[in-house]
Amino acid sequence: MSQIASFYLLKDSRWQELSDGDCSGEVYMAIWDWFESELELDVRFYAPQTEEVLDCVLLEGKLAGKLLTALEERNLLVLAAEIAADWDLLAETVQSGLETLRSYLDLVQDGTALLYEMT
Repeated sequence: MSQIASFYLLKDSRWQELSDGDCSGEVYMAIWDWFESELELDVRFYAPQTEEVLDCVLLEGKLAGKLLTALEERNLLVLAAEIAADWDLLAETVQSGLETLRSYLDLVQDGTALLYEMT
């Protein structure tokens, strides 16, 4: 499994590729799992799955806003350490992933969505 993380900003049928924040797909998988278990939000429900895609999340509208609020209300250092411990990852790497995700969620506005894929 290659675990390559890819982010895309979607608007008006256009895809703008964004940086992965120098994090592997495993880091983002850990973050999505935290959102699902701690916030009881199914971030993978509406995401398109294909054979090549190992993990996929589509964030738009209210869901993106909920996730952004959740990140803004927490100390990212503490949250990163918590997630990292559960997944045997480096806290600094998870923190980088959280910061990257928070900055991308800021971009999601009316008619815009954030797509994450791990291949």
